[in-house]
Formats: sequence, structure tokens, C-alpha cells
Amino acid sequence: MKRIYQEILKAGFVVVSICTTGMVHGQDKDPVKAANASNEKKADAKMVDADVAEFLVKSADARMMGGEEGKLATQKGTTAAVRAYGQLMIKDQAMLLKKIRVLASELKISLPNAISEDKQDGKKDLMEKTGKDFDEKFKDMMKIDHERDVKLFKKATEYGEPRVAAFAVKYLPLIQSHLDKVNKLPVK
Repeated sequence: MKRIYQEILKAGFVVVSICTTGMVHGQDKDPVKAANASNEKKADAKMVDADVAEFLVKSADARMMGGEEGKLATQKGTTAAVRAYGQLMIKDQAMLLKKIRVLASELKISLPNAISEDKQDGKKDLMEKTGKDFDEKFKDMMKIDHERDVKLFKKATEYGEPRVAAFAVKYLPLIQSHLDKVNKLPVK
């Protein structure tokens, strides 16, 4: 009886270990969560500024997503205006992402190598749309993204890290112009 009890305990331990490992690895599948976890450790060790790291991670995630949305717009947009805006997103988001990566490297901040799971879900939703429904969804997503980014960049202009504040000051007008242009897209 004692041996059976020990075997049951061992089996239970194995199941718990597998489940726990799966949960940990499941979190690691989200590139943004992995970057944030790395940066949190660095911030705890006073190697990086937590606010700056958060800004750069969110900005990188948004730039990657903006590029992905732009690619979809060039392929699925029903109007020349939507497709042209998609081209603008591909070009500008790639340029900004490159600059964010350089800045993060200088500051020893980890960045995601792909979009977050949340953004992957949003991309999937957009991919499922066709025709005018696609155009409307694309415009709505771009508007929400750029409104969030304007707030994020405005806040970053006040950071104590001069390179990040200068970056935010320099590129806030570009982000604002993206919002202004998407608001004028002739959709709906």
C-alpha cells in the first residue's frame, strides 16, 4: 500500500511539473512578455530605467504591428487611399523600428522580436476581413493605435533619459501626422 501511495505521489509531481513548465513556457511564447521580463530583471539590478524600457518595448511592438497592418492594407485595401496609407505604414514603421532598436541596444534594453500575442490576435481579426469591412477595420485599428502612440510619445518626451526624450520629441510629429492622415482616410 505504501508503494502504491508513493507511485501516486510521483505521478502527481510529474503532472504538476509538466503543467507548471508549460505555463512558464507559454508565457515565453509572447515576445513582449519575454522582453518585459528581461527588462524587469535589469531594472531591479538598476541596469535600465523601467519606464524607458516599457516605452521602447511598447513602441517596438506597435511599430511591428503597424508594419504588418500596412502590408495587409496594400494587399486587401479596396481603395487607392487605403493602399497608399498601408505603404506609408510599411515605410515609416520600419524606419522607426530601426531607430528604436539602435536606441534600445545603446541602453541595454531587450526588445521583442515579433508582435505580442494580443497584436497577433488583432492581426488575425484584420486578416479575416474583406472588402469595405477590411477598410473600416483597418482605419479603426490605425486610429486606436496612433491615438495610443501619441500619448505614449508625449509621455516619453518628459523622461530623464535624454536620448529617449529627444527621440520622442523628434518623432512625435510623425506619429501625430499618421493619426491625422488616418482620420482623413475616405472610408465608410
